[in-house]
Amino acid sequence: MASIKALLFVVCLLPSQGMTKEGLDQEVEINEGLIAISMADTIRTSCPEILARFIEAFIFLKSLESQARALGYGGSEIKAFINDTDEKDRVLSLAQARLTTIGALPSQPATYCTVGLAEIQTGSAIGKLLKAK
Repeated sequence: MASIKALLFVVCLLPSQGMTKEGLDQEVEINEGLIAISMADTIRTSCPEILARFIEAFIFLKSLESQARALGYGGSEIKAFINDTDEKDRVLSLAQARLTTIGALPSQPATYCTVGLAEIQTGSAIGKLLKAK
């Protein structure tokens, strides 16, 4: 009987589909992943010496989708979030601000190469989505 009560207690602690969700824009881990993808994309489009690892980026994006599903978000919610223009602008703005913070200056395209190569060298989340030519 004690083991049944313990099992029921554990089940009650697990997140459920019916729990209130914060909204995908408030899910830190998912947003951090999208920002990393956006930063990597900005680097590769700004630096001719760096290419994208598209397969890794796709796998990473799918892992973020799986995380969202595990948090109780449905496919239509995820798709709406990813396709929302305001959300894309928000993520891109955050990505550009972070790139500036780590040394990538829009007025100096070569700085994107420097930042990108450093990210590749350290094996960061951004660097794993990029490769040097």
